[in-house]
Amino acid sequence: MGRHKIGLVIPHPEDQKWDSVWKLFRTPNLNLPTLAALIPDDEWDIEIQDEIVGPLDFSRDFDLVFITVTTVVAVRAYEVARLFRERGAKVVLGGIHPSTLPDEAIKHADAIVVGEGELTVPRLLEDFKKGQLKPRYDMPHMVEQWDAKPPRWDLLPQGYMFRDALTATRGCNYRCTFCSIHLALGGGRYGFRKKPPADVVKLVEKMTGPMVMFWDDDLLSDPAYTRELCEAMTPLKKKWMSQMSATYIAHHPELLKTLKESGCSAMFMGLESINQDSLRSVDKQNSAKLYEEMIRRIHDHGIDIHAGFICGLDHETVYDFQRTAEWATRMGLAGALWRIMTPYPGTRQFAELKAAGRILTENWTSYTGEHVVYKPARMTVEQLYWGHKWAKGQFYSFRSIGARAIQRASQNGFGELLNITGCGLGYRSMFRLAADSAPVNVYRDMKHLPPQEEPVAYRFPYPQKSKFGFITDRVDKFRSKLQPRPSIN
Repeated sequence: MGRHKIGLVIPHPEDQKWDSVWKLFRTPNLNLPTLAALIPDDEWDIEIQDEIVGPLDFSRDFDLVFITVTTVVAVRAYEVARLFRERGAKVVLGGIHPSTLPDEAIKHADAIVVGEGELTVPRLLEDFKKGQLKPRYDMPHMVEQWDAKPPRWDLLPQGYMFRDALTATRGCNYRCTFCSIHLALGGGRYGFRKKPPADVVKLVEKMTGPMVMFWDDDLLSDPAYTRELCEAMTPLKKKWMSQMSATYIAHHPELLKTLKESGCSAMFMGLESINQDSLRSVDKQNSAKLYEEMIRRIHDHGIDIHAGFICGLDHETVYDFQRTAEWATRMGLAGALWRIMTPYPGTRQFAELKAAGRILTENWTSYTGEHVVYKPARMTVEQLYWGHKWAKGQFYSFRSIGARAIQRASQNGFGELLNITGCGLGYRSMFRLAADSAPVNVYRDMKHLPPQEEPVAYRFPYPQKSKFGFITDRVDKFRSKLQPRPSIN
């Protein structure tokens, strides 16, 4: 029997180019390199295509195509599946979205994988070779050990900023109402698992880049494990970063010295909000005061913080944008991702909002964190849409970048002046914030905010032009020539 050709594909809509964290940081999604390691290369010709770094090639004549699907790329993934099927390939969809909505996904594929793929893909490949491909493959139980064979990083296409990425743990111990992490397991199951530190070190030793990215959901869910891992990492003298829980850091400050000595140079934290009622509403037992004390301790050890903020939680008003942007600047954060609250299907938040009639669209392409897909509780859709952009613009203004760089330099030395300035300008460029102000100022223009752009199927009438509209239009055109406005995707 001849060799088979398999394509492992990560789709991404071009019009969401700057809405995606993967696109912004150009780091590889680990799903496909991990699965590629399970495919016998003596029987299969394996190719990975990632639309994040380049166009897909539909002329490759694959026998079988695996497509990993998150909610935001689902519509594009279904289109990609159709195009490959038209060329004779069998298509398998997997990932969070098919695991959450299998009945929807199977309409667009020959088979779907529900849950993590390590325990099902080998069986699926054998069924394919026998011509007995089943429509659905369910994970029989959680994967306890992964990366027994190193991910096939060698198959990744060119174009990534950081290629060296792995996970030491899987899952998360928290139950935040908006989070979709557990959906990857299918059926709403939760599970936190750990790889032996010695096995992690073996993988890191194979990496040649200057920075290692741990794509763990929460590397601190087990502080004793984290300490053991850090001690094993220290002799490697590698710089690394990961996502970590603010709660665990706050309650285990003694770990910071160990983290720093092991090479941890930065951490991403989902702070979400500084509004106490908002935090409580999504089952986060934190506070702004706790965050402030924790951030100071982390900065004292010379570790950068990149934070995540959710705009539009139910207890927030339009004035929370200003409070949060000013607070984030005052805290000296190296960077921040500002996202509009997005209730992903399968989460408790989505179920509650849908039951209340507050979901505005189920066009998954709009679920980027850059569009409003639900009715906010204490502000209008326009206020949330433009307030989010205003807050992001304020945080990445030259004034804010300069203030944060000077603050961190006074705390950690001159090197932080360059570091924080570089981070700020890098984010500013990636977010396409070409001007210090968005085309609409949510506070200045409160009474005549334009609607958010398509593709959200919930429209508002444009405001009537004011008496002196022709003058402001001329001023805007002149300003755009001097410094182009950010595009609104």
